[in-house]
Amino acid sequence: MLVIRQIQIYGFGKHENITISLSDGVTIFYGMNEAGKTTIQQFILQLLFGFPTKQQTQRKYEPKTSTRFGGQLTVWHPKYGQCTIERVKGKATGEVTVYLEDGTVGQDELLAKLLYGYSRASFESIFSFSLHELQGIEKMSEEELTHLLIASGTTGVQQLSTIEKKMEKEAGDLFKKSGKIPIINQKLEQLKQLERTIKQEQSNIQSFEDKLLQLKQLDQKLEDLYKQQKLQQQNWQQLNILKQAMPLMKQQKALEQTLKNYEHVQFPPEGIRRYEQLKDRLMHETLQLQQQKEQYQELQQKLQLTVDEQAIHEMSRLLNKEATWNQLIVKEQNLMDDLYLLEQEIEAQFRLLGVQESEAQLKLLEETVSLQQEEQFQQQLSLLEEAEEELKFHLRSLEQIHIELDSIAQHKQRLQQEALTAEEEHILAQWPQRKRKLEQYRHVRSQRSKQKQSSAVIWILLAISICSIIYGVFEKNMAVIVLGAAIALFLILYVKFSRDESKASRQPNQQIRELEQEENIAQTILLKKQRHEERLLQVHEQQQEKEHQYVQLEYKIQQAERMSEAATQSLQQFLGRFSLEGNIAKTLLPELFMRIREAQELEAKRKSTRNLLQTIQVEKRELYEQLQQALKAEYSEQEIFMHLRTTFLTIQQELQMTQHTKEQLTNLTINIQGIEAHIENVESQIAQLFNEANVQVEKEYYETHEQFEQQQKFKAELLTIKSQLASLDISNNEALMHDSQLSERLKILEAEQDASQLAIDHCLEQRATLQVQKEHLLNDENYGQLIQHFEQEKSILQQLIGQWATKKALSNAIHETLFSLREEKLPYVLTEVNSIFCLLTGGRYTKLFINDAGYFVAQDAAGGLHYHMAELSQATKEQAYISLRMALAKTLSTSAPFPFIMDDPFVHFDRIRTDKMVQLMKEVGYERQILYFTCHDTMLKYWHKGQIVDISALANERGVAST
Repeated sequence: MLVIRQIQIYGFGKHENITISLSDGVTIFYGMNEAGKTTIQQFILQLLFGFPTKQQTQRKYEPKTSTRFGGQLTVWHPKYGQCTIERVKGKATGEVTVYLEDGTVGQDELLAKLLYGYSRASFESIFSFSLHELQGIEKMSEEELTHLLIASGTTGVQQLSTIEKKMEKEAGDLFKKSGKIPIINQKLEQLKQLERTIKQEQSNIQSFEDKLLQLKQLDQKLEDLYKQQKLQQQNWQQLNILKQAMPLMKQQKALEQTLKNYEHVQFPPEGIRRYEQLKDRLMHETLQLQQQKEQYQELQQKLQLTVDEQAIHEMSRLLNKEATWNQLIVKEQNLMDDLYLLEQEIEAQFRLLGVQESEAQLKLLEETVSLQQEEQFQQQLSLLEEAEEELKFHLRSLEQIHIELDSIAQHKQRLQQEALTAEEEHILAQWPQRKRKLEQYRHVRSQRSKQKQSSAVIWILLAISICSIIYGVFEKNMAVIVLGAAIALFLILYVKFSRDESKASRQPNQQIRELEQEENIAQTILLKKQRHEERLLQVHEQQQEKEHQYVQLEYKIQQAERMSEAATQSLQQFLGRFSLEGNIAKTLLPELFMRIREAQELEAKRKSTRNLLQTIQVEKRELYEQLQQALKAEYSEQEIFMHLRTTFLTIQQELQMTQHTKEQLTNLTINIQGIEAHIENVESQIAQLFNEANVQVEKEYYETHEQFEQQQKFKAELLTIKSQLASLDISNNEALMHDSQLSERLKILEAEQDASQLAIDHCLEQRATLQVQKEHLLNDENYGQLIQHFEQEKSILQQLIGQWATKKALSNAIHETLFSLREEKLPYVLTEVNSIFCLLTGGRYTKLFINDAGYFVAQDAAGGLHYHMAELSQATKEQAYISLRMALAKTLSTSAPFPFIMDDPFVHFDRIRTDKMVQLMKEVGYERQILYFTCHDTMLKYWHKGQIVDISALANERGVAST
């Protein structure tokens, strides 16, 4: 079998630089949605069969972030061994390179050999299927399901069936045995019609002379028939006239007998019309007379009402004073408004002056305000203002000192908070003792520094001794060696002793550094203490100075307050003479005398305005009383002139109505007299009509009219009948003929006329046809055109028949091929499918076969019942589809040993059916490699970890292995 060993992705979709190692049998690619399962599946298919072109609908999966597009597949081929297929971006389907195990390198031709000549469509129709292919099974009909299952059980059936249907449709569009719409059927019908037309044209040309002879014979025959028909028509008309006259003659006799009974009846001409007109006139005149009399009585009653002309004159005079009345109202309102405003202004002046009592207000208005008094008042006011300004200045200064003292107190409080802490005070208290100790240590350290200067000499001597030893060794002089060794030994012992002392002196050095740090801290604290004390002293001096200033300002304020009180008291005594007591606003004091003068002026205006208002109100009241007397009723001042105008107009209208009523009474008297004369004339005319009819009352008049109408009707009918009989010109012998004899003669004559007319119509029709044919043969050029059109249509038909024959032959060849496939390969597939179908359904169904009608049927194991595919459940249909796919692949194990690629096709299966499907996959996995892509973690429990490729891990790893 062909096995994919390794997948190496350079760049494909979301995957980049990924390597996946696969093993034989089943491999599960697991990952959530959007993890890239379909991307890997499409990578395998597109690497084997090429990238999609622009004309194809499949997605190309070009990477977004990488420039490399493509990858490698390492496969084991049954014939060529291990092969590497590489496809990268290049031409439309990509540049493909195949590397064989023996070093051979090839391209598309070699890849086609590796793939056994299969295309992607052929491969997917057998070895690749997914959930999307199975989802549409539920909605398929019985025929569609059978076609799908047959295509699943045989290779190439799907493509051949599609081509066959296409050829059949195209051939059907060209020709159908009993069709009318196909093109060839229409062309055949057109040619048949043209052929019949041509033959008719040929026969018409040969029969031209025969038609001329026939025309002459028909003309002679028609002339004889017309003569015969004319004679028959005359006889028929005579008999019809006689038939029509028979009832008239009977009716004439009856009418003559009836008129004898109406000989005594007489009636005036147009008696009813004249009587009804007179009657209507009489009724109309009577009604009009009654209405005129009633109207006369009503007008008499209206004349009894009299109108007072003096009242009209008085109202007219008062209406002329309406403008005066309106002016009085406006003046009154304006004066009242002015008076109100003056009172408000006076009250405002008093409120500003602080005068509320009426007596004080009157006294203030009567008081004289001289310029001398105003000058004296201004002097006292100036003294008060100077005292108050001085007091305000001292108060502001006192407030400023208060603020400065508060600021000094806060500053002093902050300085107290910045004082030395207890720890710092303790450090200062201990520092003198620690200072003495530090001076002792410094003295000791100065002594040791002097010793260090001598140690440099010792080290120089030690170096010289070592050099003398080395020199003695080279010169082999023992004396120099011994001398150098003795000096070196002495110096070493001395250095060792010095180091011991230095070790002992390390502890005082450490104490010196600590004491020096304490010294720095103590100096810092001491400096801080000195600065703090200086700042405290400075703040204390500022506080004493401000307190002294505060005492001086308090004294000045007391003096200013005494001066202000004295000035205020003097001013109050002056204002008391004007009854101005209490607190007057200081802003008002400079204008006090001006305010008093304004109040006195306003009071004078108020008095003059009140006097003028009283004068206007008196004049208005007099006019109002006159208006009430004229109207004899009480109305408001606003509405009284409106009522006066209305009443005046009403009285004027009544006066006019009275004059008009008198004129109407005169006219009514004349009209009543004329109407009574008309009534008498109409009654005399009615009496004359009754006399002419020899009656006394209206009822007898109408009865006589009815009898007269009957008489006139009978006379008119008799006269009509006589005129009709005279026009018919009937002989006496014919008048004595019986009705039955007349009817029998008419029937015989009508039958003869019908026969003659039929013969004439037949002859006319033949003559018209022959005439048209003769004219057509003389002038017609259609025969040549018909021949040319016939040949053109015949050529087009031959071309269409050639196309139809080609498509039909191709369709028959495909049909025979499909039949051969179904008859030869499908039975072998069906023998393999039963065991797989039985396994997947858990033994529920034992057999899957095609019945005599050509439809797939499943046999039930329990009762042997047969079920059509449309009757099965969705999952069972999918099991049948998968069984046929597996059986077909089994038959192709040597010719096409491809791996199966499945994209989650078992989601509709329950747990039991899923277990059966997993069992089948494990069995097939021994014969073929299976690559199963899923997002359901329930499938993972059926496989060990080595068979599972976690797609989500590909984003974090460079390679994933499955062993």
